[in-house]
Amino acid sequence: MFDLHTHNKIADWRNNAIVNLDIDDNLASFLHFSIGIHPWDVDESWKEKYEVLKCVVDNLVKQDAGGFAAIGEIGIDRLKGGVTEFQTYCFEEQLRLAKSCAKPVILHCTRAFDLVLASLKSVQFEYPVVFHGFRGKPQLAAQLMAKGCYLSFGQRFNEESLKLAYKEKRMFLETDDSGMDIADVYESAGRALSISPTDIVVPGIFTS
Repeated sequence: MFDLHTHNKIADWRNNAIVNLDIDDNLASFLHFSIGIHPWDVDESWKEKYEVLKCVVDNLVKQDAGGFAAIGEIGIDRLKGGVTEFQTYCFEEQLRLAKSCAKPVILHCTRAFDLVLASLKSVQFEYPVVFHGFRGKPQLAAQLMAKGCYLSFGQRFNEESLKLAYKEKRMFLETDDSGMDIADVYESAGRALSISPTDIVVPGIFTS
Protein backbone atom coordinates (compact mmCIF):
# COMPACT_ATOMS: atom_id res chain seq x y z
CA MET A 1 0.00 0.00 0.00
CA PHE A 2 1.70 3.13 -1.29
CA ASP A 3 1.53 6.34 0.78
CA LEU A 4 1.98 9.24 -1.64
CA HIS A 5 2.56 11.89 1.03
CA THR A 6 3.27 11.66 4.74
CA HIS A 7 4.83 13.82 7.43
CA ASN A 8 5.43 10.74 9.57
CA LYS A 9 9.19 10.45 9.54
CA ILE A 10 9.18 6.90 10.86
CA ALA A 11 6.83 5.65 8.12
CA ASP A 12 9.48 4.97 5.51
CA TRP A 13 10.65 1.70 7.03
CA ARG A 14 8.03 -0.06 4.88
CA ASN A 15 9.64 1.28 1.72
CA ASN A 16 6.27 2.46 0.41
CA ALA A 17 5.94 6.07 1.56
CA ILE A 18 7.16 9.39 0.22
CA VAL A 19 8.09 11.30 3.37
CA ASN A 20 7.85 15.08 3.24
CA LEU A 21 11.12 16.42 4.64
CA ASP A 22 12.58 19.72 5.74
CA ILE A 23 15.81 21.10 4.33
CA ASP A 24 17.69 20.41 7.58
CA ASP A 25 16.60 16.75 7.87
CA ASN A 26 19.10 13.95 7.34
CA LEU A 27 17.94 13.03 3.85
CA ALA A 28 20.15 9.96 3.67
CA SER A 29 18.02 8.33 6.39
CA PHE A 30 14.96 8.02 4.14
CA LEU A 31 14.28 5.60 1.32
CA HIS A 32 11.84 7.90 -0.49
CA PHE A 33 11.27 11.58 0.18
CA SER A 34 10.11 14.89 -1.18
CA ILE A 35 11.60 18.25 -0.29
CA GLY A 36 10.48 21.81 -0.89
CA ILE A 37 9.34 25.09 0.66
CA HIS A 38 5.77 24.83 1.93
CA PRO A 39 3.63 27.90 1.14
CA TRP A 40 3.05 28.44 4.87
CA ASP A 41 6.80 28.97 5.23
CA VAL A 42 7.05 31.59 2.50
CA ASP A 43 7.76 35.13 3.69
CA GLU A 44 9.87 38.12 2.69
CA SER A 45 13.01 35.99 3.01
CA TRP A 46 11.78 33.37 0.55
CA LYS A 47 14.69 33.97 -1.82
CA GLU A 48 17.22 33.00 0.83
CA LYS A 49 15.23 29.86 1.66
CA TYR A 50 15.02 29.02 -2.02
CA GLU A 51 18.79 29.33 -2.48
CA VAL A 52 19.33 26.86 0.37
CA LEU A 53 16.82 24.47 -1.19
CA LYS A 54 18.49 24.81 -4.57
CA CYS A 55 21.88 23.88 -3.10
CA VAL A 56 20.37 20.83 -1.40
CA VAL A 57 18.65 19.72 -4.61
CA ASP A 58 21.79 20.32 -6.70
CA ASN A 59 23.73 18.06 -4.34
CA LEU A 60 21.03 15.37 -4.49
CA VAL A 61 21.18 15.43 -8.28
CA LYS A 62 24.99 15.23 -8.30
CA GLN A 63 24.84 12.28 -5.91
CA ASP A 64 22.11 10.65 -8.01
CA ALA A 65 20.19 10.13 -4.77
CA GLY A 66 17.70 7.36 -5.44
CA GLY A 67 15.37 8.37 -2.64
CA PHE A 68 14.73 11.83 -4.06
CA ALA A 69 11.20 11.33 -5.41
CA ALA A 70 9.71 14.80 -5.84
CA ILE A 71 9.80 18.51 -5.10
CA GLY A 72 7.10 19.13 -2.50
CA GLU A 73 5.08 19.95 -0.87
CA ILE A 74 4.91 23.29 -2.65
CA GLY A 75 2.09 25.51 -3.86
CA ILE A 76 -0.13 28.45 -2.97
CA ASP A 77 -2.51 28.92 -0.03
CA ARG A 78 -4.84 31.91 0.00
CA LEU A 79 -5.93 31.24 3.59
CA LYS A 80 -2.63 30.78 5.37
CA GLY A 81 1.00 31.72 4.86
CA GLY A 82 2.78 34.73 3.48
CA VAL A 83 1.74 37.27 0.89
CA THR A 84 0.20 35.52 -2.11
CA GLU A 85 2.57 37.33 -4.44
CA PHE A 86 5.61 35.95 -2.59
CA GLN A 87 4.04 32.48 -2.52
CA THR A 88 3.56 32.62 -6.28
CA TYR A 89 7.15 33.73 -6.94
CA CYS A 90 8.51 30.98 -4.68
CA PHE A 91 6.20 28.37 -6.20
CA GLU A 92 7.26 29.17 -9.74
CA GLU A 93 10.97 29.07 -8.85
CA GLN A 94 10.45 25.64 -7.32
CA LEU A 95 8.60 24.49 -10.44
CA ARG A 96 11.61 25.58 -12.49
CA LEU A 97 13.88 23.72 -10.08
CA ALA A 98 11.80 20.55 -10.42
CA LYS A 99 11.82 20.98 -14.18
CA SER A 100 15.61 21.32 -14.23
CA CYS A 101 16.04 17.98 -12.47
CA ALA A 102 13.07 16.25 -14.15
CA LYS A 103 11.16 15.61 -10.93
CA PRO A 104 7.42 15.44 -10.24
CA VAL A 105 5.85 17.94 -7.85
CA ILE A 106 3.52 17.35 -4.90
CA LEU A 107 1.25 20.34 -4.50
CA HIS A 108 -0.47 22.06 -1.59
CA CYS A 109 -3.32 24.22 -2.89
CA THR A 110 -5.97 26.03 -0.86
CA ARG A 111 -8.45 28.22 -2.72
CA ALA A 112 -5.78 28.98 -5.29
CA PHE A 113 -6.32 26.50 -8.09
CA ASP A 114 -6.55 29.34 -10.62
CA LEU A 115 -3.16 30.69 -9.55
CA VAL A 116 -1.52 27.26 -9.41
CA LEU A 117 -2.76 26.31 -12.86
CA ALA A 118 -1.61 29.66 -14.24
CA SER A 119 1.86 29.11 -12.79
CA LEU A 120 2.08 25.58 -14.18
CA LYS A 121 1.22 26.98 -17.60
CA SER A 122 3.59 29.92 -17.29
CA VAL A 123 6.54 27.69 -16.37
CA GLN A 124 5.47 25.13 -18.99
CA PHE A 125 5.85 22.36 -16.45
CA GLU A 126 5.64 19.00 -18.21
CA TYR A 127 6.44 16.52 -15.42
CA PRO A 128 3.84 14.77 -13.20
CA VAL A 129 1.81 17.05 -10.95
CA VAL A 130 -0.03 15.66 -7.89
CA PHE A 131 -2.49 17.73 -5.87
CA HIS A 132 -2.22 16.23 -2.40
CA GLY A 133 -5.01 16.10 0.18
CA PHE A 134 -7.63 16.67 -2.50
CA ARG A 135 -11.16 17.20 -1.15
CA GLY A 136 -12.71 19.12 -4.03
CA LYS A 137 -15.84 18.35 -5.99
CA PRO A 138 -15.92 16.14 -9.10
CA GLN A 139 -16.11 19.16 -11.40
CA LEU A 140 -12.78 20.46 -10.11
CA ALA A 141 -11.29 16.97 -10.12
CA ALA A 142 -12.26 16.56 -13.78
CA GLN A 143 -10.81 19.98 -14.67
CA LEU A 144 -7.46 19.16 -13.05
CA MET A 145 -7.22 15.69 -14.56
CA ALA A 146 -8.07 17.08 -17.99
CA LYS A 147 -4.86 19.11 -17.65
CA GLY A 148 -2.90 15.94 -16.90
CA CYS A 149 -2.77 16.26 -13.10
CA TYR A 150 -3.03 13.49 -10.52
CA LEU A 151 -5.04 13.67 -7.28
CA SER A 152 -4.11 12.25 -3.89
CA PHE A 153 -6.78 11.55 -1.26
CA GLY A 154 -6.36 11.24 2.50
CA GLN A 155 -8.44 10.89 5.63
CA ARG A 156 -11.32 12.98 4.25
CA PHE A 157 -12.40 13.07 0.63
CA ASN A 158 -15.28 13.58 -1.76
CA GLU A 159 -16.34 10.07 -2.76
CA GLU A 160 -17.42 11.05 -6.26
CA SER A 161 -14.09 12.76 -6.90
CA LEU A 162 -12.21 9.71 -5.64
CA LYS A 163 -14.26 7.39 -7.88
CA LEU A 164 -13.65 9.62 -10.88
CA ALA A 165 -9.89 9.81 -10.23
CA TYR A 166 -9.67 6.05 -9.80
CA LYS A 167 -11.57 5.49 -13.03
CA GLU A 168 -9.13 7.79 -14.83
CA LYS A 169 -6.15 6.02 -13.19
CA ARG A 170 -5.04 9.27 -11.58
CA MET A 171 -5.72 8.48 -7.92
CA PHE A 172 -3.18 8.23 -5.09
CA LEU A 173 -3.79 7.75 -1.37
CA GLU A 174 -1.91 9.36 1.52
CA THR A 175 -1.77 9.85 5.28
CA ASP A 176 -0.38 13.43 5.28
CA ASP A 177 -0.17 14.58 8.93
CA SER A 178 -3.23 12.61 10.13
CA GLY A 179 -1.35 10.05 12.20
CA MET A 180 -3.38 7.33 10.46
CA ASP A 181 -1.96 4.14 9.03
CA ILE A 182 -2.07 4.03 5.24
CA ALA A 183 -4.00 0.75 5.53
CA ASP A 184 -6.88 2.67 7.11
CA VAL A 185 -6.94 5.13 4.19
CA TYR A 186 -6.99 2.22 1.74
CA GLU A 187 -9.85 0.69 3.76
CA SER A 188 -11.90 3.89 3.43
CA ALA A 189 -11.13 4.19 -0.26
CA GLY A 190 -12.01 0.55 -0.81
CA ARG A 191 -15.43 1.08 0.75
CA ALA A 192 -16.05 4.09 -1.49
CA LEU A 193 -14.94 2.15 -4.57
CA SER A 194 -16.74 -1.07 -3.53
CA ILE A 195 -13.56 -3.11 -3.93
CA SER A 196 -11.10 -4.77 -1.59
CA PRO A 197 -8.37 -2.40 -0.33
CA THR A 198 -5.78 -4.91 -1.50
CA ASP A 199 -7.15 -4.66 -5.05
CA ILE A 200 -6.62 -0.89 -5.28
CA VAL A 201 -4.01 0.00 -7.89
CA VAL A 202 -2.36 3.41 -8.04
CA PRO A 203 -0.30 4.92 -10.91
CA GLY A 204 3.28 3.73 -11.10
CA ILE A 205 4.97 7.07 -11.70
CA PHE A 206 6.80 6.87 -8.34
CA THR A 207 7.09 3.11 -7.94
CA SER A 208 7.72 1.63 -11.39
